[in-house]
Amino acid sequence: MNPIAFLTTGSNCLVVILVSSVLSLLGGAYLGHNYEKNYYEAKISKDSLEQKEAYEKEFAKKQAQKDLAIAQLFSALKDEQARSAGYQLQAKALYHSNNNGVVSSNCYVSYGFIRLFNASATGQTTEPASSDSITSTVDLDTVLSATIDNHLKYRQAASQIEAIKAAE
Repeated sequence: MNPIAFLTTGSNCLVVILVSSVLSLLGGAYLGHNYEKNYYEAKISKDSLEQKEAYEKEFAKKQAQKDLAIAQLFSALKDEQARSAGYQLQAKALYHSNNNGVVSSNCYVSYGFIRLFNASATGQTTEPASSDSITSTVDLDTVLSATIDNHLKYRQAASQIEAIKAAE
């Protein structure tokens, strides 16, 4: 029997049309679904890439701000150290000798002063001692140099805190 004649006869023709319609419908649904899936996957990928680029751009901007703040901090600390070194030289010159080059002995540092100075630096409580009025071997320029060092450290810490605040 001829297959074309079989397919074109009465009810067989309807079955062939129905099967080909179902196959076409299923094929179109499959291809449409794949197109839609690929479209949304590409869109999600594009959005993810844009988000990643935006994040990297913002990260680079924050990193540049942080690097600038650190550079400014180190510059400020360097300036502070130079000023403090100048202060210490002046203190040694001021209390080591008078205008005539004679060693000055009119200023003295007592053990009581040293006790209070150290207690204030450490934050510990202290009581008066019997040796408070005795003159120590520490001279006034050493005390002033220590004070200058302490102030330098305070200013450095304050500068670091300000740099951290600026970087955030």
